[in-house]
Amino acid sequence: MADINKKIGNILRMSENERYDYFIRKVADFEVLWGLDDNGWALLGDNEGRQVLPLWPEKEFAELCAIDQWEGFKPKEISLNDFFEKWIPGMTNDNTLVNIFLTPEEKGSVISPKDLGVDLQNEAEQYE
Repeated sequence: MADINKKIGNILRMSENERYDYFIRKVADFEVLWGLDDNGWALLGDNEGRQVLPLWPEKEFAELCAIDQWEGFKPKEISLNDFFEKWIPGMTNDNTLVNIFLTPEEKGSVISPKDLGVDLQNEAEQYE
């Protein structure tokens, strides 16, 4: 358990860009990403009134963010295949952005779902 906590602590100390890269590698490798759900997905807003869906590379990191306005939310798995086939088109149509790997103390990288899809596809090609 101490090794897991050390790993989590080390990853949480990464910069925003390093966490984004970690997210891309993990999700492309394991073909799963995580959101927080409580009869509806946890969402943020941006300065332009758009919804922003936070996503994490592993269940443990999503659990750490189930606090404050998301207390009671539970990590929920999204398959990479579903993300490409359903989520990216749906979020693009709804003008929803994604927030990649925020932490309780640090903001995440906010990008369009299409840009995230391109990065994931490019990384996934290395695993084929």
